[in-house]
Amino acid sequence: MQLDSVRRRAAAPRLLVIALGTFVAVYFVWAAFHDITHGEADLTTEYAFLGICAAWLAYVAVSLVRARHWVLGGVSVAALGAGLWGQRGIGPGVTAGLSPTYLATLGAFVWFLLLSGILAVLSWQAYREGQHDVEA
Repeated sequence: MQLDSVRRRAAAPRLLVIALGTFVAVYFVWAAFHDITHGEADLTTEYAFLGICAAWLAYVAVSLVRARHWVLGGVSVAALGAGLWGQRGIGPGVTAGLSPTYLATLGAFVWFLLLSGILAVLSWQAYREGQHDVEA
């Protein structure tokens, strides 16, 4: 029982870091898409941020699968793929609409925002369960 509480408490900070990192990555993706759609002259920085954020989100998705969070990891892999596919439809002067590429990108945004919240809640639960196991 003591080993389980140690594992839970050790998992809590890691989950919180992943949750915060995912939230920050989604923010940077939004900022990059904002600059891209508003016709900024040099988009090198924006595309670099998109690549870095995609790498982080891929890391998160693979980590979730490896940690046997099959649903969260599987949906994350699918959302990342949809977002990467949908990114090709985002460009200067593109407005919100019902095109498949726009909807795929929007779905990826929504999923990863939701995922960051889910991971924060899981972090809190792991911390509380580990704390209760130590007190018992």
